[in-house]
Amino acid sequence: MMSDSRWPDFIESIELFTDERQVQLNVLETRRPVSRRFFDWCAETIPGMVQGALDWQSRFRVSRNSFFQINRFLVDQLVETALDFEGGGETALDLYAGVGLFSLALAPRFGHVTAVESGSGAVRDLEFNAQRAGLSNLRFEQASTEAYLEKLEVAPDYVLLDPPRAGLGKVAVRRLLELKPRRVTIVACDPATLARDLTALIAGGYRTEKMTMVDLFPQTYHIETVVQLVR
Repeated sequence: MMSDSRWPDFIESIELFTDERQVQLNVLETRRPVSRRFFDWCAETIPGMVQGALDWQSRFRVSRNSFFQINRFLVDQLVETALDFEGGGETALDLYAGVGLFSLALAPRFGHVTAVESGSGAVRDLEFNAQRAGLSNLRFEQASTEAYLEKLEVAPDYVLLDPPRAGLGKVAVRRLLELKPRRVTIVACDPATLARDLTALIAGGYRTEKMTMVDLFPQTYHIETVVQLVR
């Protein structure tokens, strides 16, 4: 397709997401806006391409540009690894929640779960996914992680964070150290920013209970690291 004259030369990066039945194409980087005609042409050319949301195994609606882990073979194992600890609690917080990959798994283990996501489309997907799963104890906040943590006054029993490559950053780490949740899980996609964040959290009173590497991107230098922290 990219050798076809109809392919816009100003598109610099794309992402293809599939569940083996449907295909979703996301334009990640472009020097100019992409017209609807381009997506119509892709739909005619790519078998199984969906113009709107992709419905992952009838569990997760994922709209275009909503975040979701793209390795379909390891999605469930990643969730199991992140939540591999005994017990639950009353309150849990899922930060950088996306469409609810971890939130939906947390809800049966905690009395109340709050999912925080900054993207409006992802929040709509998250709400749809929670309602379809019948989870009445899961509520949603459209906000950045930093803004939500700044206004939070009481620490939840458990916090899960799945940040972008930039990591948590100083504001989020500072508020975690001030709030002092008993257990924290970080699902990190960049070892360098993870090392930076862990250094501050460990200096502030946390210890690493378990660290697991998940190879979501085989034959590349990217690695997903799941870290279980306790105070």
